[in-house]
Amino acid sequence: MKLLFLHILLISFFNCSVVLGQVSKKVVKINTQNSYVEIHGTTNVNSFNCSYNARLPENQIEVTLIKNGNNIEIQHEALFLKVLNFKCPNPQMTDDFHDLLEYENYPFIIFQLKKITNNRTAHIMIEMAGEQQSYVVEIDNAIHHNKLTSTSKMELCITDFGLKPPEKFFGMVKVNENIEVEFKIEMNIYDK
Repeated sequence: MKLLFLHILLISFFNCSVVLGQVSKKVVKINTQNSYVEIHGTTNVNSFNCSYNARLPENQIEVTLIKNGNNIEIQHEALFLKVLNFKCPNPQMTDDFHDLLEYENYPFIIFQLKKITNNRTAHIMIEMAGEQQSYVVEIDNAIHHNKLTSTSKMELCITDFGLKPPEKFFGMVKVNENIEVEFKIEMNIYDK
């Protein structure tokens, strides 16, 4: 299985390497030592962070790019993150997070990059707990030789996925419905 935000991240590199109307194939490999995915949330009492504690996939991923004006359409497999690989600051919070995402019925958060516009804007589909939503995400990229490092923060509302923010201690602690997904992915990109 492959990783989540990887395909969101290839924007500047791809824009420079694909000629209008041309199809291009690239091979991507993630540097797992320098990459991370985190989910930040808040309650009415404090804030919390849950990190993806599994290593990001090290296998190579093939991506097909089609440039159309300022847009780049991307064809690839969907990316999967296993819900149980997210860990929060304490075991109870981790269990609550897994339960919130209904991991027994929906063991993965699924990401699919649809297209890139204006070099820095990615259009993606995210599926959590069996519900799909589309988002537009701004990304910062740094390119050095064949290495691309991409970072971003995006806000999601968990109720958009049919999820109810949990309440604890008889409603005294309430999780806010808005969360932030932050990632940094460093990768090497090669021609196929």
